[in-house]
Amino acid sequence: EVLGFRIQGIIPKRRKEIARSIARTIEKELLSSEDLGKALSGLNWEKEVERTVEEAVEHRFSSKFLKLPVVGLVSENLKNQIKLLLTREIVTHLDRKKGTLAAKVRDKIDVKELLVTRIDQLDLMRFERLLTDFITRELKHLEYLGGIMGFIIGVFQSLFTYFFGLS
Repeated sequence: EVLGFRIQGIIPKRRKEIARSIARTIEKELLSSEDLGKALSGLNWEKEVERTVEEAVEHRFSSKFLKLPVVGLVSENLKNQIKLLLTREIVTHLDRKKGTLAAKVRDKIDVKELLVTRIDQLDLMRFERLLTDFITRELKHLEYLGGIMGFIIGVFQSLFTYFFGLS
């Protein structure tokens, strides 16, 4: 506030533009929808599916089938066969569908829009603090470089003035 007037800073005025610029840069340089799709298609589902199927079969068998006298005798062998069959079928099906799922992620998830929305939802003070912290931290080297260049230019100016006597 200056003389009772509230002056809006540059960050609140350009908040949406800054959010879009940050999101565009992140999507272009760091993480795109295509990157997510590739990561998803590269996932190894087998171990997770195997563990999940084992838990489900174990839970179902122990609660329902073991109470039946005839099934209780062959339950361990039957249980292992069911686990193996289900795991094999599910993994095969997932392998076939993995590419389709990755393509859907690529097509449906817009990383840039997600980031714009997320950044835009930040509290203004928090957004300003994050931005200024980032700028301070990342542009510190430019400040040092400017100081070094200023010093070197000053030394050359002094030497030039001293040797060529321009006063």
